[in-house]
Amino acid sequence: MAACFEKVGKFDEMASASQDCIKADRNFVKGYFRLATAYKNLSDMPACIKALESGMAIQASNPDLKRMKKEIIELQRGEQVAAYCRKAEEQMQAADIPGAYKTLELASRLDAGNPDINRMMSKVKPRYESMEKKRKAGLSAIEIYKERGDEAYKNAGFEAGIGFYTQCIDALKKGNKMNSELALKALSNRAACFKQISNFDRY
Repeated sequence: MAACFEKVGKFDEMASASQDCIKADRNFVKGYFRLATAYKNLSDMPACIKALESGMAIQASNPDLKRMKKEIIELQRGEQVAAYCRKAEEQMQAADIPGAYKTLELASRLDAGNPDINRMMSKVKPRYESMEKKRKAGLSAIEIYKERGDEAYKNAGFEAGIGFYTQCIDALKKGNKMNSELALKALSNRAACFKQISNFDRY
């Protein structure tokens, strides 16, 4: 019956029939495949993945379940990339160049080499780098310690990051500026570094 509902495009009814099928026999793998198919056509991807994983818990090697899960994950990735591109476009129009750059970086991690991402990045990156150069040129010596700590953290250099943040914090202590926003950020980021290296006594 679920298969018949699929043929006539009644996917809510297909999902209901599939659920009844699973209730009748929780080990009947095709029931999960039918249910996942219904959810896919209803654009309910989280429910689709859940149905597929439930089926794979019974039969992990099932080719239909594995194929559909791969398709859905790829579809979700594509949708996420498209959403990032739309957001970056809006940020560019609003002159939020740092925001657009960070959004495009996130998109690139999901789909490196995507032509749309590359096209947008070619416009954003030069402007972002120019802004960053000007911003860094105006930093104080203490702020530079924090900046270097941030760079070390981004590159997974957590020990080095701790060193730079500590230099920043020590300089702020000498200047009686431990109530400043810079001190709070340095302390917070140093704690994050300690967490990354599982040094919870210092964290």
